[in-house]
Amino acid sequence: MGPTDSAAASERYVAAYESTQFQDLRRRSNTFIVWASVIFYGWWFVGIALAAFVPEIYRTGLGGPMNVGLLFLILSFALVAVVTVAYMRYASTRLDPVSERIRADLEGGLR
Repeated sequence: MGPTDSAAASERYVAAYESTQFQDLRRRSNTFIVWASVIFYGWWFVGIALAAFVPEIYRTGLGGPMNVGLLFLILSFALVAVVTVAYMRYASTRLDPVSERIRADLEGGLR
C-alpha cells in the first residue's frame, strides 16, 4: 500500500465523515444519549434533593422492611435496565441500518 493508496483511503473516510448519512447517524445517536442522560440524571437529582432537603420521606415505611429509600434504589436499578433495553431497540432500528449503509459504501464489494 503506497502513499497514494493511503491518501485515497484517507479522502474516502473524510468524505464519509462529512456525508449527510454520517451526520444524520451522529445526530440520531446524540439525541438519544442526551434524552437518556436528562432522564437518568434528573432522576438522581430528584433523589439527592429529596435526601438532602426532605430526608424523612425516605424513611416512610411501605410494609415490612421496605421503605421509600429502598424503593428508590430498586427503581434506580430498573431505570438502568429500561434505558439499556431502550437503547438496544433504538440502535437496532434507527442506528444500525444507517451504519450498515455507510459501511457498505466505504467497503464497497469487500463484504
